[in-house]
Amino acid sequence: MFCKQCANQIPDNAAICVKCGVATGVGHVPGLVAPKSRVAYVLLGVFLGQIGIHNFYAGYNGKAVAQLLITLLGFWLVLPWLAVVIWALVEVCTVTRDAQGNAFV
Repeated sequence: MFCKQCANQIPDNAAICVKCGVATGVGHVPGLVAPKSRVAYVLLGVFLGQIGIHNFYAGYNGKAVAQLLITLLGFWLVLPWLAVVIWALVEVCTVTRDAQGNAFV
């Protein structure tokens, strides 16, 4: 097969062109992950933000565990729960990249 970018001949199972580095769409490129959806991140943050689901989705596992533990251990108190809800809403409005540094789409 031939590269669509540089027209260099490449093997049929090549994931990237060795000459120009463009992904061919065949196979798996190590380290290349699909970008996360901004809409999904916002919806998870708004509806399940108090338990940190939006941060698990974006790969911020430390923040997600902290939000989950604060909610689970302080569920009977209003102040910790309210603090986590505000924290999640602020993150929904300000976070634009996932934990790997990729921009949300």
